[in-house]
Amino acid sequence: MGMMHFRDKLPLTWCLVMQLSCILHQTSSVDWPEEQSRKESLSPVDPDSKMIPEEQLRKEIPHTSDGGLASLDTNKCKPNTPFIWCLPQDYNQEKHPFTYFHLVNKSLPWDYAFRFVIEEISNINDKSQTMSISMYFAVSWLEPRLKINESATEWSEARTGPANEVNESPEILKYIWYPELEIYGLDTFGRQRVLKEMSGVRIIKNKTITYELGVRITISCRMNFDNYPLDAQTCQFQVGSYYDTHETVTCNSHFIYDLDRQRSLQHFIQIEGLPAKYKVLKLPSGTYAACGIQVRFQRKQMQFIVQVYLPSFMFVIVSWVSFLINPHVVPGRMGLLVTLFLVLINIFNSVREQAPISSRLNAIDLYLVVCIFLVFGALMEYAVILFMLKKRRKPFRTIDQGLKHLFPSKTSNGEASQPLRSPSHRENNNPQVNEEDAVYKAKLDLLDVGHTDGTEEKMPEVGLSFRKQALVENIDAWAMWISPPIFVFWNFCYWIAYRPWTNKLLSDNTLLDYVV
Repeated sequence: MGMMHFRDKLPLTWCLVMQLSCILHQTSSVDWPEEQSRKESLSPVDPDSKMIPEEQLRKEIPHTSDGGLASLDTNKCKPNTPFIWCLPQDYNQEKHPFTYFHLVNKSLPWDYAFRFVIEEISNINDKSQTMSISMYFAVSWLEPRLKINESATEWSEARTGPANEVNESPEILKYIWYPELEIYGLDTFGRQRVLKEMSGVRIIKNKTITYELGVRITISCRMNFDNYPLDAQTCQFQVGSYYDTHETVTCNSHFIYDLDRQRSLQHFIQIEGLPAKYKVLKLPSGTYAACGIQVRFQRKQMQFIVQVYLPSFMFVIVSWVSFLINPHVVPGRMGLLVTLFLVLINIFNSVREQAPISSRLNAIDLYLVVCIFLVFGALMEYAVILFMLKKRRKPFRTIDQGLKHLFPSKTSNGEASQPLRSPSHRENNNPQVNEEDAVYKAKLDLLDVGHTDGTEEKMPEVGLSFRKQALVENIDAWAMWISPPIFVFWNFCYWIAYRPWTNKLLSDNTLLDYVV
């Protein structure tokens, strides 16, 4: 009976278990409030979140022209789908476009077109021999594999760009081929950004792709500072293909430069097209085509003329005043020449600290060295005069004789007292010393100018001969006549050689063009 009662209740128990399992399954598929709030906290701005929200994912997936979602194969052509342009399904980003030149009936070499919209030459660094340029850099190339829908209205509407052009995001460069470029002598390459990178891509109806971006480029320049600060420099900006030689790829370029937007620098600036000799570069790996611009700049010289050349010129002229000063006025004349000499040395050291490195003595150093030597020559001329004047007189009396002459004294019997002696002389009873003392006294008696009759004998002065005296008096006159012509002749040769008044940025180098 017990076994039969259990069998009757088994189907009922089984049904209850099945219902409970169904209820638990439905409950597990429902998000609890805590789980729901955790999912909602995964926003695009959450830096720790690795889950991409659906809204962001929809924005990153490319769209077709009608607003629908495209596949992850960006801009691939799809049947029965409207498009402006698209890429074929077998498009290979690694293959160069010139391998498909038969599609556009074109032969090698392939051509790159560069456009440089130059805002300004922002900096010229003499120490590092570099030049910085702010510009909009654009490169265009032909992509024959593009599929163009010539009937699309976007080619004629201005909302997507100029006529026959459409603007695209630079992100499409991840899916299409673009050239590998090299800027020769590149130091730094900085992309300009505001909120995003200042760049863009334009697809032209003739299957040309143009990539443009705002950059600040710093390039190295070979500069020669032997004529500093009267120098003019030339710097080339060259860009070309990194891999392909001139047999495969050539280029052409043009630039736009508004001089009114140029900031004031220490140079006059002129920008011109790249000369023909710089359009081909021969490297160990091959010969490459190059395009770009040439920048010529001449240093502004007024600052150096006023601060260095003019003071040095005046200091040399002031040194000639020393020839008019009496040679016996030693402090005044010596102080003038030494002060001028030290000031010129100080100017020379200051200029050397600011001047760039040169292979030899540059122009301003040469001028200062000559000025220093001219002042040094005036100083040496006065030294010769002082050396000759030193021999004009000799001492006539010894110290003992001078004291005896200044302070004569009489003894009790009316005889003159003996000259002052040191205690050692009085205490020394050595006969040999007494003999030397007698000789010394005899010499004093010979030099004594006092006589019993009260008269004084006049000793003849020992000095220069008449011929040497005339030479001393005429040295200053000769220096006064010789120094100015030498300095004037030096300045004439110096300024004619360096020609600072000419405009070295122009080929004719005329003074009239420079002044105007």
